[in-house]
Order: sequence, then C-alpha cells, then structure tokens
Amino acid sequence: MPEYLVLLKLNPGKLIDTLGAIRSFPAMPVPGVDICYSMNIFGVWDVGIWINADNSGQVLEFVQNKVKDVPGVSEVYTVPTFPHANRRKKGKAQETKNTED
Repeated sequence: MPEYLVLLKLNPGKLIDTLGAIRSFPAMPVPGVDICYSMNIFGVWDVGIWINADNSGQVLEFVQNKVKDVPGVSEVYTVPTFPHANRRKKGKAQETKNTED
C-alpha cells in the first residue's frame, strides 16, 4: 500500500485549534485512507500527516474533503512515497562477527 506525506502550512493565529482538529481526525477519515500519525515539522512546513492509501484518488478525496476544510490550514502539499525494504544484506564484516560468536 503506497504511503503519502501530506505537508501543511498553518495560520499562526489559529495554530492550537487547527492542530486539535487535525489530531481528532478518525483513523480512517475516508474509505481506503489510514492515518498513521501526524507530526510537527520545523521549517517551511508546520505539520505533516503520514497516511497509507489504496490509490491516489482516495488521497485526493482526503485532502480536498477533509484537510482543506480544516480552519487554519493555509497550504497543502502531498508527497507520494514508496518505502525501501527494511532488510539489509549482510556484509562480510557482519558475517564474520556472527561466525565468531
């Protein structure tokens, strides 16, 4: 299942209310979209929402019908991501260490 990072810029005057609204999204705000977590970001963007979705149409529905409707959200940028496998091939140093144990 593809993962997406939804980056948000917030209106500083509505920061607390906007964060509260984002944090109270249900785990599945639209069919096919699962919210993994939200996070504060320091820099150009203020908040990120990490989601899983079956397809990009569902992400578009989430962003257009849920995220953009939150008072205080001034800009949204969605980044599709494809995680690398979490497995690493054993290197010779690791193989040697394991045989010495």
